[in-house]
Amino acid sequence: MIEPKTLIKGKLYEFRGVQLRYQHPSQCAVQARYVFTNSKGQRRELGAQIVRHEVVEIREFAEN
Repeated sequence: MIEPKTLIKGKLYEFRGVQLRYQHPSQCAVQARYVFTNSKGQRRELGAQIVRHEVVEIREFAEN
């Protein structure tokens, strides 16, 4: 579980088996408050409750 307030812009997260990169909080949507994009550049807007229960942080390792 992850708290929506701790999302970091540009960081990878996993949602239902799909890797998404967090972009920014949405200003216009009432239910879907957080905007993510996948590797194809498609937007996905998720609400706070879904983020809390289904989004998992992916740890990226630096290349040496």
